Amino acid sequence: MSKAKKPGKRAKRKAAALPPGGGFVVVANLKGGSGKSTIAFNLAAWLARHGARPALVDLDPQKTLTDLVAVRREMEIAPDLPIPSDRLDEVPARTGAWTVVDVGAADRDGMAAAIARADLVLVPVLPGQADVWATERHLEAVDGGRPDHCAVRMVLNRADPGEVGRETREALAALTLLARMRRSTALLPTSLTRRVAFCRSLSEGRAVFELDAASKASAEFEALAGAILSDRAVFPPMSPRAEAS
Repeated sequence: MSKAKKPGKRAKRKAAALPPGGGFVVVANLKGGSGKSTIAFNLAAWLARHGARPALVDLDPQKTLTDLVAVRREMEIAPDLPIPSDRLDEVPARTGAWTVVDVGAADRDGMAAAIARADLVLVPVLPGQADVWATERHLEAVDGGRPDHCAVRMVLNRADPGEVGRETREALAALTLLARMRRSTALLPTSLTRRVAFCRSLSEGRAVFELDAASKASAEFEALAGAILSDRAVFPPMSPRAEAS
């Protein structure tokens, strides 16, 4: 007779493995308020948690990523994250290294320079027609400046929790169509929803999986990281950037 499972036990989620060769990740969109800094910060903390020490670059004049790291260091939260640089030329390409860049439309030159070095451009998009229009223009600019090997991945951010509403459905349909129009571009199969944990992440200097590893926000971000890192088009065994360094 088999033993019954003990109540309250949760199955452990299999952690995504870091691909070899590192990667230069640019989190960017022309539309303000898309959640770039939240995603860039959580991704940096996720990489650090899995043994990487990512270099961080904050080209957004609001300096949200820089403030988050400062709060984290003041609270002595482990693993430690480096203070972001505000200059790309201070982050040389290194084999096996990770770089996460947070950049918005306020620094068009910085965005173009970051995209020119990118292995991956991650584009957060909010549900809404104005955000879809802005993303379409952004993708055109990215395609004109990215390296040949660079992949572009859109992620729907702050989607409806629970039952999906009309705006979210329409945004997913529009982004799917945009992805079909560009060989380098895809819509990631997982979304981030509107959750209090992502707001707390901004105020407390902790990633959502550090606030509560069993939360829905944590599960969503783990799924997002897994979707990115399991995509071989994004991070091949050794990226051209890493080979050239």
